[in-house]
Amino acid sequence: MTDSNQASLSAHDKLFKLGDADSYNEVVDLFDKYTEQVTRHLPAPMMAMADVTPSQRILDIGTGTGIVALEVARKLGEQGKVVGIDLSDGMLATAKRKADKEKLAAKAEFLKMDAEVLEFEDDSFDNVLSLYALRHFPNPEKAVAEMRRVLKPGGKAVIAVGSRPELFSKDGLAAVFRRLGSIVRRHTGRELAACEFLDELVNKHIPENANSETAEWTGHRHGFTGSVRDLLAAAGFTDINSSWRGQYSVFESPEAFWELQMTFSSLARKRIGQAEESAVNTLKQEFISTCEDVLARKGRLVYQSGAAIISAVKP
Repeated sequence: MTDSNQASLSAHDKLFKLGDADSYNEVVDLFDKYTEQVTRHLPAPMMAMADVTPSQRILDIGTGTGIVALEVARKLGEQGKVVGIDLSDGMLATAKRKADKEKLAAKAEFLKMDAEVLEFEDDSFDNVLSLYALRHFPNPEKAVAEMRRVLKPGGKAVIAVGSRPELFSKDGLAAVFRRLGSIVRRHTGRELAACEFLDELVNKHIPENANSETAEWTGHRHGFTGSVRDLLAAAGFTDINSSWRGQYSVFESPEAFWELQMTFSSLARKRIGQAEESAVNTLKQEFISTCEDVLARKGRLVYQSGAAIISAVKP
């Protein structure tokens, strides 16, 4: 790749990352509400896998509104410190307000920073945590390399990403049976699943416009589906282990189901934010009416979330 092409790629990545981060600013309150609701079960096992102790210095990458960082801060002693980084000004402002409210500001610092270009010295942190952020990065291998660089020798990186459980595990077999039930319910009009349902409607009513002036960042470029284990191994981490946690949430309100998906679906949030009002109104009318039809049949509006939590050690 030539220097000019590399510079162009970097510029595109920067535009994408900033646009992606800014797209959350209008939904920060909803993001915080639903993150607390559907991911509250994840910080504790992440901290356990990292062996967090009260005196450590911890980095939380892609902190959002601080769900992981603030849970860490609650466990730290006077000598401990957690630093949460993100590119969304709205997210960071909310995280700071929450820290102030709980009187945790002395232990929890929140900074605007690119995960692929960390502004910390080598060997700065005892552990690095990251919840549901890695798939948002254009170059996840750079983020993982930066995690390793800022970790102290012997420190752990613990990364949680959306994932199904291993097929032949206890969780995997349970998921298969749930999936079979869901398939039957969906074919009989008695179940809708987030965020698949809204994404399908967005693709129907607001297809991606490659000629849009905002196509550089409204394009759905999240989609790293490779092995996090392989990324960590390639970056030089060792002792790689994983576990899985899942949660099944049922919504009774079409409006709440809309809010959840508008918050968590990057594809929907960006395209709807740039679409004509008439197209959005048509889309939402179909969304609400379909949800009401499902509920009238005694069906369910569901959000199934699962996270693989992978830990690795810097030698």
